[in-house]
Amino acid sequence: MPVSTLLATDEDVAVRASGDFPILCPKDQKFAYGTDGVFDAGDRWTLTSATVPFSAYGVADGHVAQLAKSGVFSPPLEMFVVTSSTTGAITLRRKGMTDATGQPPGPAAGTTGVTFTVATLHPQIEDASYDLYRRFGIDDAIPGRTAASLYDVREARQACVLTVLKNQYLAMARQAGESSDDFAAKAKRIDGELSDLLARLAIHWQGVSGWGTSPEPATTRFGTRLSR
Repeated sequence: MPVSTLLATDEDVAVRASGDFPILCPKDQKFAYGTDGVFDAGDRWTLTSATVPFSAYGVADGHVAQLAKSGVFSPPLEMFVVTSSTTGAITLRRKGMTDATGQPPGPAAGTTGVTFTVATLHPQIEDASYDLYRRFGIDDAIPGRTAASLYDVREARQACVLTVLKNQYLAMARQAGESSDDFAAKAKRIDGELSDLLARLAIHWQGVSGWGTSPEPATTRFGTRLSR
C-alpha cells in the first residue's frame, strides 16, 4: 500500500539537483506535455494551454514545470514549481520561493508557443518515503507516529531526497554502461552523504499537547527512543 504522505516533493529534488532534474525523471513519467503554452501579459505567472487539461492529468502543487522557448528562457530550459492547476492552466512560482516572488516566467509583453513538460519522480519519492517510514517507525495508522506528527519534517525530507538521488544516479549509471563514470561518481558521493545523515538522524515527534510543545523522545534508524 502506498504511503499516504510523501516525505518530499519533486520541488525538493529539483532544488537539490536542479541541473540534473530533467534527466533524472524517467521519460515515461510525465503528467503533461505540450508546445502551445501561452503567457498573457496580464498574468505572467500563469501558463495556459488550449490542448492540455492539467488538473485532469494530475498536475498539482509541488510538481515541476520545465519551460523552453528560444529568446524567452535560458537554454535549454528553465524550471518553475506548480502552485495550482485548472483544466487549461497552471500557476507557477520559482523553486524554493513563495508565490509571486522574483521575476515572473512570462515576459512583460506575453508570449506564445512555449514548450512545457511536467515530469515527475513520484514513484521514486514514494519508494524512498516508504523506506524511511520503516526505518524510523513512521506509521499513519498509529496516532502520534504519523507523518503529520513529525516535529520537523525537514529531518526526514533531506534523507528522502538523497535516497531518490542515489537510486536514480545508480540506475542511470547502469544504463550508461562504460560511459557512466559521472553518474557513478555522483551516486557514490550522494551515498556517502546519505550514510552520514542516517547515522546521525533522529526523528523527533510532536508532544502530546500538540505543535509547539517539547518534542517526544526521538526515534533513530535503529528504532531506539532517545530521552533527553
